[in-house]
Amino acid sequence: MSPQQGTMGQNRSDSLTGESKALTDNKKKMKTLAQRRQSAPSLVISKALTRSRSTSRESCLTPVSPESCPLVQAFLAECPGRLFLGHAQTQLKTGLQTQERHLFLFTDTLLVAKAKSPTHFKVKAQVRVCEMWTANCMEEVCEGSTNPERSFVMGWPTCNCVATFSSEEHKDKWLALIKSRITEGKEKDDPKTIPLKIFAKDIGNCAYAKTLAVSNNDSTTDVIRMALLQFGISGCVKDHRLWVSSSKDDPPYPLIGHEFPFSIKMSHIRDGGGNSGGLGGGVGRDPVSPTDCPGVLLLDQCLPPDTQCQFILKPSKVAPAQAQLIEPGQQKSFKRKRSLINWPFWRGSNTQLDGQPLSPTSLSPTHGRLFGRPLSSICSPDHGLPKPVM
Repeated sequence: MSPQQGTMGQNRSDSLTGESKALTDNKKKMKTLAQRRQSAPSLVISKALTRSRSTSRESCLTPVSPESCPLVQAFLAECPGRLFLGHAQTQLKTGLQTQERHLFLFTDTLLVAKAKSPTHFKVKAQVRVCEMWTANCMEEVCEGSTNPERSFVMGWPTCNCVATFSSEEHKDKWLALIKSRITEGKEKDDPKTIPLKIFAKDIGNCAYAKTLAVSNNDSTTDVIRMALLQFGISGCVKDHRLWVSSSKDDPPYPLIGHEFPFSIKMSHIRDGGGNSGGLGGGVGRDPVSPTDCPGVLLLDQCLPPDTQCQFILKPSKVAPAQAQLIEPGQQKSFKRKRSLINWPFWRGSNTQLDGQPLSPTSLSPTHGRLFGRPLSSICSPDHGLPKPVM
């Protein structure tokens, strides 16, 4: 190879090496400029997000003891004699609604909470164990398929729900634990018997109301049986339903039969006439209030009439589709309005709306009349009202 060719090859290699170095330098400059363009706040945010992701992964992998969570510690600090008994993660189902909840059981209270993080929970319901009840009528409380081996019905004033656990052993353990706490709580009840006023509606010509002596162990079925004897009504217990009206803003709702009317009444009195129904109710109530004494019954008379808890006995056939308990927090009040156009055709039957006037002016009864004329002179038996009137 001639000296000229060697010089040309060297120059070509030098030029290629120089181009590659230039490209590398340009990339470094662009990266430096990009890093400079990134503002300080964005760097802080990105680092914080990266740290939060890694922290959340670590917290999910690290098991947390229920006794050490802030909710349990704070609740134990409120009452020195209170003990923490257990924690369980369950599914609570009412109707078609299913919710993932955590149960924290203490000697006097059950907390139903929603998990916000592995260590933080939001209390959705706070229940006195002495006011709770259990049952097996899952088809009456929720719709859809349930696992009877891993589930049971538990409730409190005024809520029923199906609690489903991870295994049959876990369910049996919690059912026995809750039953034991209910029994011990009822032994501490003072008083253990209260006068309960029962109103009769849509039942022939029986007396308007009767007062029964109801104990803290009497179920709704027991109260219906006693009420039928007091009212002198012949019939089966299954042919009647006991309804509860606990708030002026919510309509009465039917009880299934396993609930304790004593607990419903006492809970209403302790809460001062407030509505604590549903899974979200009852938060912040004090399970051991100063009103837990025989004189607490006098507070019911001090409550306004529209906030007193009332129990109503009705025939089952009057209220169809009442197999499922309707919670006051979930049922919306439905008030039917009558049209002013067809008010002359109102008949004022007892089975219709109660307390509604027969006419907009409530002057004189116009039963079966149109502008003072009998309907028989206007309506034909075959065609009903004339077309111009319609």
